[in-house]
Amino acid sequence: MALPNHLPSVAQEPSVQNSQATQCRLDAYLASALTGLDSGERKYLFEVSDAVAAVCAHNNVRLYEPRNVTDPVHHTTVPDSEVFRTDRHRVINSDLLIYLAHHPSTGAGQELVFAQESIIPILVVAHIGTRISRMVTGIPGPLTLVRYDSITQLTAQLDQEITELQPKLLQRRIALAELEQHRVGARIKELRELRNMTRRQVAESTRIPNAFSPEQLKQWEQSSDKVNNLSLTYLQEIASALSVSVKDLV
Repeated sequence: MALPNHLPSVAQEPSVQNSQATQCRLDAYLASALTGLDSGERKYLFEVSDAVAAVCAHNNVRLYEPRNVTDPVHHTTVPDSEVFRTDRHRVINSDLLIYLAHHPSTGAGQELVFAQESIIPILVVAHIGTRISRMVTGIPGPLTLVRYDSITQLTAQLDQEITELQPKLLQRRIALAELEQHRVGARIKELRELRNMTRRQVAESTRIPNAFSPEQLKQWEQSSDKVNNLSLTYLQEIASALSVSVKDLV
């Protein structure tokens, strides 16, 4: 899909200030409704998705689209738990989340939570005639609303927003680089083994019943701090089960 000739000059000729961010390939996640749409709604949404993908490619941003991997229509054999893990992993490892707010979606709502908790900038895209939940527009953190009346207008506006965001996205990636380390998970495993406890024993020792499963604990032990992104509540439960303090885990 060709970009319109009237794109702002700042998008066609990136400044020296933006060159470093432009040269570094960034990652974006496209969140949208996929479940419960009729054929006409899917067709239009995919047209908008294609426009977003073209703008991202123009700005050297690699766009992940769940419709190509976990679409409820075309990928029905993918287990529910795998859909959750895949989409969460993709969101958390993205530099930007683009949300198409054309139809209500509990799945996309969950993805917005993942992004907000990881301080991932969010671009909310919606037609000017679409009403958007205030639970979306009220999300604290870096959020930008992109309204459009035509695909051409959407392309131009989105290109400008992504161009302006690139330096900030690169700065965020550099700032969070240390979270790629595997400190908390390794510490949990170390303390668990020092106490000769199995993962099941740890899971069964929490104050909150069924706070997490042995399988979830295994994933935490094996994943980076960025992927885990453990909340204080989870850390408190893990610490309690291991008879240590939260500071011993971090």
